[in-house]
Amino acid sequence: MIKDLHHAAISVSDLDKSIRFYRNLLGMKLEWRMDHRQGDSLERVVGMKNVDVSIALLSGWGSRIELLQYHFPRGKSYPANKLQCDKGIIHLAFQVENIDDLYKRLLAQGVQFNAPPLVLRPGVKATYFHDPDGMTLELVQYSEKEGMSSK
Repeated sequence: MIKDLHHAAISVSDLDKSIRFYRNLLGMKLEWRMDHRQGDSLERVVGMKNVDVSIALLSGWGSRIELLQYHFPRGKSYPANKLQCDKGIIHLAFQVENIDDLYKRLLAQGVQFNAPPLVLRPGVKATYFHDPDGMTLELVQYSEKEGMSSK
């Protein structure tokens, strides 16, 4: 029986750089890190041979993100032209307060956005941005005074 969604996992090119992004810029907490994990059980679970991977788990706001840097085998880069209509997981969303202030702070740190925060429908304002490997992330703000919620 499934109890809960435990984490989302993102394969990254530089674990240290990605930890700094998710921890320092987005405010997540580094729970643990394991470098150069190898072994038969790991290879069987991930379905690849000769695996060498460093892993970090970050948490925040009741969610977790697992970052994995595969030293071997090396994966393909996240496609620069991946569209939101492409199949598969297309973005992770963070529900925020004060979206405009957060947007300005992240923009000043060099984070790349598709657009400034925009009203998508009454009570919902959002913007998309990108992590160091180009993974699309979303900031979304729900206005309670408009009768909207995250549900």
